[in-house]
Amino acid sequence: RALNRDELKKVLFAVRSFTGHRQTAIAMELLMRTFVRTAELRGATWNEVDWKSAEWTIPASRMKIKDAGDHVVPLSEQSTKLLQELKEIAGAAKNAPAWLFPNLRDAQRCMSATTINRALERMGFNGKDSIGFSAHGFRGTASTLLHEEGFRPEVIEVQLAHKERNSVKAAYNKAK
Repeated sequence: RALNRDELKKVLFAVRSFTGHRQTAIAMELLMRTFVRTAELRGATWNEVDWKSAEWTIPASRMKIKDAGDHVVPLSEQSTKLLQELKEIAGAAKNAPAWLFPNLRDAQRCMSATTINRALERMGFNGKDSIGFSAHGFRGTASTLLHEEGFRPEVIEVQLAHKERNSVKAAYNKAK
């Protein structure tokens, strides 16, 4: 489900005042800002982040569509600040893990697949008697609002890491 502008503002306010683990709130805000899939975010490691160029490169091996190659995510100033905060939280932990979002029960694994959706439930956006918004909805929200703002569809699709459906176009156009 894609959120409209007013709903997105409510979710952002709720995320920023979330009383659960700060890492979970940061994960939700990064989903809003980067449009990546939840598995790509949860499985992110610090060596994927290039602070100098403000880019996060997700290896093809972690992407849903592996044959499209690595996926480069430009990081806004706001996203970079969130990552810096996350780094400070991780640095305070004993034996800081390689994951951006380590599992709090087992640092050898990344954040659970259900963590973000449970947080959205706690905030009243997901689950029974809610608006039915899940973590994956951040992608649909981004796509919808960017299309409404007049951004070029092909740019939106690249940022969402969608595969070109036109096989002829995909065979010739290798641009990132």
